[in-house]
Amino acid sequence: MLRKVLFIVVLLLGLNGLEANLNPAMAATDSVVTVPILLYHSIPGSNSTNDRYAVSVEKFEQQMKQLRDWGYTTITIQELVGHVRKGSVLPRRPIVITFDDGYQNVFENAFPIMERYGFSGTVYIVANRLESDGFMGKEELKELIENGWEVGSHGMTHTELTQNHALVRSEILQSRLDLNKALGIKVFSFAYPFGSLDWYISSKVLDYGYFAAVGVGNLSAHSAGTVYNLSRREVEGDATLDEFIEFLPWTGRYIPPFRKYTPL
Repeated sequence: MLRKVLFIVVLLLGLNGLEANLNPAMAATDSVVTVPILLYHSIPGSNSTNDRYAVSVEKFEQQMKQLRDWGYTTITIQELVGHVRKGSVLPRRPIVITFDDGYQNVFENAFPIMERYGFSGTVYIVANRLESDGFMGKEELKELIENGWEVGSHGMTHTELTQNHALVRSEILQSRLDLNKALGIKVFSFAYPFGSLDWYISSKVLDYGYFAAVGVGNLSAHSAGTVYNLSRREVEGDATLDEFIEFLPWTGRYIPPFRKYTPL
């Protein structure tokens, strides 16, 4: 009971209306870390698409190259939350790259590009789509995990839970249990379908054993009050490189801080 009361207090600090976003005015009284979280969906091989959720291979590689050239280092959601909660060390210019829905083309197209640039990501899987046509299966996900990727839950059937609270146990809890069993892991975080949430849904994410959750927003600042709705910036299919760059808090090549030389 005490655990839930404490969660409510923390959640209320991070919620603004029905959706949680960090209030910049709170920054002075809360420990805040800047880490952009990008949200992708599909990475198809074809460049001819008008789907906002589909970023072509050519654009995706251009974006990853820009991140590499500017010294960004990928981390997982678990590593970000570890820093927020325990103060664990983060690399210079950290960034989280996430993919929702578990499309097969993320494994086929995004994965090798990110490998070339030394990046890893976090994928959010709809549990009942595992092994379905067009979506990743257990073997692909296990290969991603072996290469430093994180796997989270995106629900059992990708249902918008604010419209049906009766489904939260299946969508939130059972999806985690099924993914744990199928992949031999402990799923750490949950991605709200459609980025839609309310207090009840967020409280159930906690109750059902998750340590964090991600939504959709336009912030790169995160704190203990937002770990159950970490803001992610969606990269749309028609985004130009200049628009992509606007998501990034650090631009230009990384120059290490000056250190005064001290003779031995």
